Order: sequence, then structure tokens, then C-alpha cells
Amino acid sequence: MPTCEMCGRTLRLAVRGRPPRYCSRACRARAYRMRVADRSATDTRAGVRAEGQSDIQAEGRGDVQAEDRAEGQNDVRVEGQGEVQAVPGADARRTPESTETGLSEGPLDQPLIVRTAIELADRDGVAAVSMRRVATELGVGVMSLYRYVASREELNDLMVDTVFAERPLPEPGPDGWRAKLELSAREEWALYRDHPWVSHLVAVTTRPPIAPSLMAYTDWRMRALDGHRLDFATMVQIAIMIGTYLQSAAMPLAHEAQAARATRHTRQQWADARQDALHRTLRTAHLPMVSEFGTEAFQASEPENIFEFGLQRMLDGVATLLDAARAAGDAPAESPAGPRDGGSGIDEI
Repeated sequence: MPTCEMCGRTLRLAVRGRPPRYCSRACRARAYRMRVADRSATDTRAGVRAEGQSDIQAEGRGDVQAEDRAEGQNDVRVEGQGEVQAVPGADARRTPESTETGLSEGPLDQPLIVRTAIELADRDGVAAVSMRRVATELGVGVMSLYRYVASREELNDLMVDTVFAERPLPEPGPDGWRAKLELSAREEWALYRDHPWVSHLVAVTTRPPIAPSLMAYTDWRMRALDGHRLDFATMVQIAIMIGTYLQSAAMPLAHEAQAARATRHTRQQWADARQDALHRTLRTAHLPMVSEFGTEAFQASEPENIFEFGLQRMLDGVATLLDAARAAGDAPAESPAGPRDGGSGIDEI
């Protein structure tokens, strides 16, 4: 029995006309989009610019309709009931073994797609990552990626989850809450240095990625604070505060990486080239403190030094909070003078 070239469902033989290839117009449209995507990927590898700002989800809608009209004349008719009938229970999707792998090594799967996206972001920045660009890197049609990754947002989540999973925090970690929080902060900071683009995906948002490995950092920090007489909400706030600080402090790393790619100059080279303009500004502006800015101050303003300074000041504040919680817990409870307002005099819980 013939089967649908897209979903594999068994087709009934045509009463007249040429043999059917697809079980429905939906499968025919998907097949058309995949052919367009494969042609785009081939053209790109041949040096033809095929980059676009959006994926191929709505591309060629009119052409799909035209193809429908062309092939619709030969749609399978079974006793006047319309389109071909699918056999219930048949597999509705292609198996991974049937997926074209193009230029990639081994079968196409989700880990390969995510790893390719990470390497692309490391090399060209996260703005360069798109479903089309990843497909081009792998040498496959863009629509084939959607069998494993539902959307660009899911791809972002998987990228973040993967890089955090590669740097898990140790168990149980060093002794003491401060040593634990310092370790977690430096591990996350090292991750942002290795992958500056991550801060673009996780920073300055109230809708963080759905990434269990990222959430594990928050959980680890809360466990470091557990047992110090803090309520749960306060532990949540401290853990999120540390993560938010790190993500914000890491943003300059992402912008510096982007600027270095665009200009081929380091931050020091950029500063050296602007020395004359800076000195002219300081001589004319009324900036008595900033005018003293020299080499030592420039080094102090490096992202690494700002990170360390801010981390220690933040942990100093946490220490003050823990001291206050400890003092409140150690203070003797006041004994009631007796029944008041008709009460029994027994402490309420």
C-alpha cells in the first residue's frame, strides 16, 4: 500500500488520475515548505545570501495555494467523499532515522541542534542565532529542526540549560554560607565569561528561561542560607538578588564581545585611541573627581573588578541581615502580664 511521503500514513489507491503522494493538503503544504527550505539552505551553502529576519513559517503561502490547485485536480476521490482517507493507528510522524542529516555528523537530534546554536552564539553572538541559521550550519532544511525544537524561545531555553548543566555546583560545597555564595557567584561569573551571550537571555527579565540547570543555582543558594533563621521568602529574595546582580554585572562582557567582533579592537585599544578626546573633555568640563581618572581607576572599572567589589559588598549586607535575624532569635520572649482583652494569657502561635 502507498504511504504519505510526509507522515507515513497508509493511502488508499486512487480511483483515477496519478497515484497520491500525500494524505492531506496539510501534509502537501508541509512538504512544499520543506522543499523551499532545502533549496534555501543549498543556495546559502553555495554562497547565495539566503538569510532573512524570520523563519519560513509563512513563506510562499500563495505558492502553496497554487500547488494545491495544481495537485488538487488529482486528489484522490473515494466515492465522492473528498480527500484520501488515512488508516487509523498509522504512525503520524517520520521516525528520526528517516530524517536527512545534511552536513551534520550523525543523525539530527535535539542535542546536536542546541550544541550548534551554542557554538554559533559563541562565535557570532546570540543575535546571529536563528532557526534558519542553525539549519544552514547543519546543512539541513529549516523545517526539519521543528521536529526537535518547537520554537526559537525553546531553543533559547535549551541553550541556557545546556551551558549551566556543564558547570554544576558541587555538593555539599564549602563550609559556611558566605563561602558557598561566593563559590556559586564565581562559577556563574565564569560561565558568563565563557559564554557572554547568556546574559542577554537571562538578564533584566521577569520571565527567565525555563532551564532546570539555571534554577539549580537558585536552589543551591537557598540551601546555603537555610537554617539561619530566615523565612522562605527572604531566602528567595537573596538568591534571586545574587543572580540578578551577576547577570547585570555580566552585561558589559556581552557588549564588549559584540564590540570586539565589530571593531576588532579590545577595550584597552579603544581607550588608548580616545585618550586625547578624553583629556580635552576633562579640561573643559567641571568634573573635579572624574578628572583624576587614571590608569589605576581604569583598572578598577574593569568588569572583573566591579564584579568582585559588588559581590563582597552584597554579601556584607547579607551578613548584616543574618546577624539581625540571629539577634532577634536569641532575644528572650516577653512574658505576658496576664489576660488581656478577655484572653486566656496563653501565647498565640
